[in-house]
Amino acid sequence: MRRFFLIFSLTVFVCQPAFSGINTDKVIMDHNKKIKRLVRANKALKGQIEQLSQQQLESGQKITELFNLMEYKKSSAVVEKTMLRVREHNKKAKKIYTNARSLLVTDQYEQAVSLFKQFLDIYPDSNHASDAHYWLAKTYLAQGRYSLAKNTFIAFQQNSPLHHKYANSLFELARVYVELKQTDKAKDLLNGVLDKFPSHRVASRAQQLLGKIAPNKLIKSEIGQLN
Repeated sequence: MRRFFLIFSLTVFVCQPAFSGINTDKVIMDHNKKIKRLVRANKALKGQIEQLSQQQLESGQKITELFNLMEYKKSSAVVEKTMLRVREHNKKAKKIYTNARSLLVTDQYEQAVSLFKQFLDIYPDSNHASDAHYWLAKTYLAQGRYSLAKNTFIAFQQNSPLHHKYANSLFELARVYVELKQTDKAKDLLNGVLDKFPSHRVASRAQQLLGKIAPNKLIKSEIGQLN
């Protein structure tokens, strides 16, 4: 028995190193393989995450571009509708103005007054508003409604000092003052036309009218010629 135990102990002692060395290497190799697999899996996951992030970024950009495109189309539609309304607005305004002018030219003064006033009430900011104001004053003058003509000419001059009909309005207002027997105001206006607009076509008419209402006085332009 003692001999058997000795032989068994020797056998275990001899075989132990061999068994221990094989198991350790294998365990280490297995662990290395697992670590390498985990590293590869980790890299693959990182790649997938980066790919998903890039896809998400691209999707977000596409959504933003789509949203901007929708907003642009919406804005374009609004602008187009607004421009269409403006064109229709201007077309209606021009039609009323043109009709009013036609009525004035054909001596249909009452209808012309009505249309000019309607135009100014509905389209006060129109490009033809100042013109309508001037022609309304002219219509009142043609009707012999001198007080209304005076007030309308004065309002026109206050609101449109750079209008191409401004010099004409001064002459027309002078005519109104003549009708209202306010000769001094008429002469002042006519002299003002000759001073400020000597080359204007209305200057000769102003000079003629001034000669009629002040026949015994030299007109300023005549004084200049004598000097």
